[in-house]
Amino acid sequence: MWVYIIRRFNLFVLTVAILYFLVFLMLIALPGDLAVNISGLQNPTPDQLAQLTSSYQLDKNWFNQYISFINQRIHGNFGVSFTTNQPIWDEVLKFLPATIELCIYATIIALLVGFPLGIIAAIQPQKPADFVVLGLSLFGYSIPVFWLGVSAIMYFGLELQWLPVAGRLNLLYQVPPISGFTLIDIWLSDLEYKHLAYRDAFAHLVMPTLTLAVIPATMVTRITRTALRDELNANYIKAFQSRGLSPATIICRHALPNALQPIMTQLSLQLSTLLTSAMVTEVIFSWPGIGNWLIDAIYQRDYPVISAGLLICAGFIILVSVLTDVILIATTPKRRSAIDGSR
Repeated sequence: MWVYIIRRFNLFVLTVAILYFLVFLMLIALPGDLAVNISGLQNPTPDQLAQLTSSYQLDKNWFNQYISFINQRIHGNFGVSFTTNQPIWDEVLKFLPATIELCIYATIIALLVGFPLGIIAAIQPQKPADFVVLGLSLFGYSIPVFWLGVSAIMYFGLELQWLPVAGRLNLLYQVPPISGFTLIDIWLSDLEYKHLAYRDAFAHLVMPTLTLAVIPATMVTRITRTALRDELNANYIKAFQSRGLSPATIICRHALPNALQPIMTQLSLQLSTLLTSAMVTEVIFSWPGIGNWLIDAIYQRDYPVISAGLLICAGFIILVSVLTDVILIATTPKRRSAIDGSR
C-alpha cells in the first residue's frame, strides 16, 4: 500500500508541475512584459524591476524562470492585482471561504437527495420507481445552471419576493469577517439580534445552494444506483439472501458500505464540474466567492489574478482527487488487497 501511496504522490507532484508549466507558458504568451504579468506591478521602479529580475531569474533561461516561478508561488507570493493593487493571496483568503461555504452546503443537499433516490432506484430495477428516478436525474442534469439560477431569481426573488437575489447577507447586519463563513461569523459576533441575522443568511443561501446542488444531486443518484446494483448482483449478496437475511440488513450492512468506495471515487472526479457550476452560480447571484472574483479578473484582463485562480482551483481539484484515492485505499480492504495482489 505504501508503494502505491508514494506512486500517487509522485503523480500528484508531476501533475502540479505540468499545471505550473502550462500557466507559466500562458503568462509568457500574454501581451505585455513578463515581469509585469507575473508580479502585477504595472509600473515598477528600477529597484523593483531589479528585485523581480533577481526573484524570478528573468535574466536567465526559461527553465530557471520556471523553477523560480514555482518557488515564488509555493511560498504564497502570487503578486498583486492589476485592478485593486492588493496582494492576490490576501484576496484569495478573502473570497475562498464563500466558495467553500456554498460548495459544502450544495454537496450536503446533493448527498441527502441523491443517496435515497439512488438506493430506491437500485432496489427496484426496471420498475416505475427506477424509471421515475432516472427520468428526474436526466432532467435535472440537462438543466443549464445559468437558466435555473435566472429562473429562480425571476420567480422566487422578483415575482413572489420570497428570497433575496444577491449577496450573502443584508448590509444592515455588520458582521466582522472572522472565519469567512457567514454562519460561523454570526455565531462568533456580538450582534444583538443574531436570530434575525441567521434568518437573513439562510434566506440568501437558499437559491444559490439549491441551484448549485441540482447537478451534483443527479450525479450522486446515478452513481449510487449503478454502484449499488452491481453490489446487489454479487455472489456474496446472493449467499446472504439464501441464509434468510432481511433485505434491509443486506443493503445497509453489506451492499451499501461496499458500494461507497466506487461512489466516492466517482464523486471526487466530479469536483471540477462542481467548481465550474459554482463559478456560474456565483456570477448569477453576485455571490462574493473565488469564481466571481476570477470571472471579474477575466473581464478586466487581470493576468496575475487569472493565473493565480487557475493554479489554486486546478491544484485544489488535483489534491482532493489524490487524497480521496489514498483515503479509499487505506479504508477499503478489498481494494487494498487488489493493489497488493497486482504488484
